[in-house]
Amino acid sequence: MKIYEFVGKQLFKEHGVKIPEGYLVTSKDELTIKFLPAVLKSQVLVGGRMKAGGILFANNQREFYDYGNILLKKNIKGEKPYGILIEKMINIKREYYLSMYIDKLEKDFMILFSEYGGINIEENADKVIKINFDKYKVLPKKFHKIILTLYKLMKEKDLTLIEINPLAETLNGDLIALDAVLHLDDNSIFRQKWAKQFSSETQPFHFVKLNGDIGIIGCGAGIVMATMDAVTFYGGKPANFLDLGGGADTKTTTLALEYLKNLSINKIIMNIFGGITKCDEIAQAIVRFKQKNPQISLYVRLTGTNEEIAKQILKKYNIELFSDMYEMIECAVKEEKK
Repeated sequence: MKIYEFVGKQLFKEHGVKIPEGYLVTSKDELTIKFLPAVLKSQVLVGGRMKAGGILFANNQREFYDYGNILLKKNIKGEKPYGILIEKMINIKREYYLSMYIDKLEKDFMILFSEYGGINIEENADKVIKINFDKYKVLPKKFHKIILTLYKLMKEKDLTLIEINPLAETLNGDLIALDAVLHLDDNSIFRQKWAKQFSSETQPFHFVKLNGDIGIIGCGAGIVMATMDAVTFYGGKPANFLDLGGGADTKTTTLALEYLKNLSINKIIMNIFGGITKCDEIAQAIVRFKQKNPQISLYVRLTGTNEEIAKQILKKYNIELFSDMYEMIECAVKEEKK
């Protein structure tokens, strides 16, 4: 599970890692100036925010409010922001890259370090040092304290990754985390209360965001994966994995459709096999959603419990129903390419 930057930085602060002075804004009414110049950072979970226009620098009042309003509304790579993190601009001498992660093959904590941090870290991949945690003392002494802190944080919070890019050195020699990328072990969410409010487990379905543009909804992980594979086979790119689970009803289905809509997904494939899930309840959600969102293309296959009732419901509202999964997916992908 990915963690928002503002949450990660709060964890850093609690454990003694220095961060810039800052505050979170989630609505236009909360947009107030506490300092200038300021860095305004969209709070999304996708990478590459800077290059996608999700980080803006405000030097005066006009820029602050213009940029703030832009970022509150702007989707970054299809993801709607949780809010924006506003931080005091820091004068820095140098940028480093530091991360720690669990390597399943090595069965150990690993460290990645580079003296060339920032948004172009990929261009300096050959300058990244990779070492096991117990070899951390080969790195410059000034980084030892923060490395030990990250190690403690990973163990306490069940994290699988911490990435700081850049880790900035200020003019007076302080090390400050200008970014925070944290991943939490999904199996540990139940005991990490701080993370529950940001978890997809607060939704009545299992969701994973991907990098494509075709939404996928199904009942059962197997059918969702098969649908995703077929989309890829026909040349499409899945935007997500969304499993409604067994016993999904009208409310759950409506929430799932709205969830994808809020991610700016305009084409959704629904592949539903109704066992304990009743197809007519799924159909009712589809009709309600389509009436409110006629601009979103839906490709629907419903088989199983109350299938005939579902067909009649969809037919009444002229919503096409596919009987063959591959025909449905091929049609969706072809429309996408037009």
